[in-house]
Amino acid sequence: MSKQTKTALDPLEIEQLISVYHSELRQLTYRVLSVRKNIEQLETALTKVSPNQREKIVSAPPVVAKAAPQTVSIQSATAYTAPAAKSSSSTSKAPKKVSMPEPVVVRRKRKLSPWDQFILSTLEEGDKVLIMSEFLEIVKENLAEAQGWTEAKIKSKLNAVFHKLANKKGSIVKVSFQGRGFAYALPRWLNPAGELKKKYRR
Repeated sequence: MSKQTKTALDPLEIEQLISVYHSELRQLTYRVLSVRKNIEQLETALTKVSPNQREKIVSAPPVVAKAAPQTVSIQSATAYTAPAAKSSSSTSKAPKKVSMPEPVVVRRKRKLSPWDQFILSTLEEGDKVLIMSEFLEIVKENLAEAQGWTEAKIKSKLNAVFHKLANKKGSIVKVSFQGRGFAYALPRWLNPAGELKKKYRR
C-alpha cells in the first residue's frame, strides 16, 4: 500500500512525485507484459505435451501449493518435466521433457528528439541551471529549426519539451529560481535532499 502524500506540497515536490509515479507505472506495465508473455510461452509448451502424458498429469495426486513467490521468471528454467503418476507397475516410463521456448523480452525505448537533445546538451555545456527566457534566446540563436518562429511558438514548444523531459523521462528537473518561477537542471545536480548543489547555483 502506497504511503499517503502530504496535503501541502510545493510545485517542485509535486513535479518530483509525478516523475516518480510515471516511472513506477512504466515498471508495472513492463511487469504485466512480461507475465503475460510467460503465460503464453507456458501454454505453448503445454500444447506440445502428448495426450498420454496429460492423462498422467491429471491422474497425479494433488499438490498442496506453498506461498507463491513475489516474482515469477521462466528465464532460468530450461525444461518442463511432467510429474509421473503413481503406479504399481515398475515398467512405466517417465514422461519426456518438453523444451520450453526462449522468453522474448519486448522493450520499448523512445529516442530523444532533436529538441530533447538540444535542451540536454545546452544544460551540459552551460553547466548551470537555465530559465525559460534564457532558453528562448539560445534557441533563437542556435537552433536552425526554430528560425523564423514567433517567440510564442518557441515558448510553447519549449514547454512541451520540458514537460516530457521532466515528467515522462526524468531527464531534467525543475528547481525554484529566486522568486521568478522555475529554472531547469539535470537530476545529478541535486543533492540527496533534493536541493540544487552550490556548484550549479546562480
